[in-house]
Amino acid sequence: MSTVENAYGNFLSNPPPFLSNYAAIASPWGTLVKPGGRVAAYLRSTGAQDGEDHFAASGLLVTTLSAALKRVRAGYGDIIYVLQGDVQSISAADFASDLVAGTQIISCGRPGATNNPTWTWTATGSTFLLDVANVSLVGLNLVTGGADPVTAPITVSAAGCAIVGCHIIAGTSATLESSTVITLASGATDCLIAGNRFSATGGAVTTACVSIGAVARPTVVNNRFITTQSSATTGVIAITGAATDVDIGWNRIYNAVEDGVGIRLADVAATGMIYNNYVGGVDAGGTVTNALKAVSFAGTSHIVRCFENRFTDEDSGTGVISPAAAGT
Repeated sequence: MSTVENAYGNFLSNPPPFLSNYAAIASPWGTLVKPGGRVAAYLRSTGAQDGEDHFAASGLLVTTLSAALKRVRAGYGDIIYVLQGDVQSISAADFASDLVAGTQIISCGRPGATNNPTWTWTATGSTFLLDVANVSLVGLNLVTGGADPVTAPITVSAAGCAIVGCHIIAGTSATLESSTVITLASGATDCLIAGNRFSATGGAVTTACVSIGAVARPTVVNNRFITTQSSATTGVIAITGAATDVDIGWNRIYNAVEDGVGIRLADVAATGMIYNNYVGGVDAGGTVTNALKAVSFAGTSHIVRCFENRFTDEDSGTGVISPAAAGT
């Protein structure tokens, strides 16, 4: 946004840090600022601290997500760096209404660390909508279960979005929980959900951690789920619509109930592959019940292929390949 004071690249700006003179900023995690993009803002709720370096003096340090989003140019892959110690309250519907296409929101901390940027959904109707294309959320602590219940904290409805490497806490008790944590709704083409860690503990129950509607090419890979999802007709990962070219693989799912399902496919005309997922569950009776499955299908409308999905129940410690047959 060329008229925003202090935004790099406009005539009102202070001289940028010397790193901005390079084609990109490299770090041990790879190249973060690609040619054509820029640092739009640094976000930390506590503001500047004593002894800070160039980013604090640049004029780009802001304390609210809304202020950071207002500095991003649409479509250029501009980055908001979220600094360690940042705490944001997601307190209303469509909280990130200033979000523009191509925004990259990247944590500067380690997911799961107590000083990692932590955003908490604090009202039952609070939502974060990825409703513009090519937005990425990377490496954040996301406490979607900060109220009871937060019914749909994150919904993706635009193409090319990604949620990668985040620590997502869906709930910590029966009075602090979220139901469907991430919903891929119509329009969420080529969405990537990868390398995240989901948890719901202390009696918190989720409807699904990831719910996939009728979208094209959704990819859900290499995530870790620890949750309580007790429905035999839904899954921790649930395909609820006629999604095409589904790619679900290398996920680790522990569902702490007796009748849960790891991955559930409704009776819809979906296509794609479900492969190499590892699912653990609890069977109080010592034998695997009909409802306790790694992957469960309803009906025969789909053309989804299943390969090498493995299940073990907590009591017997077996490694049963599942499904042996379609579920109900």
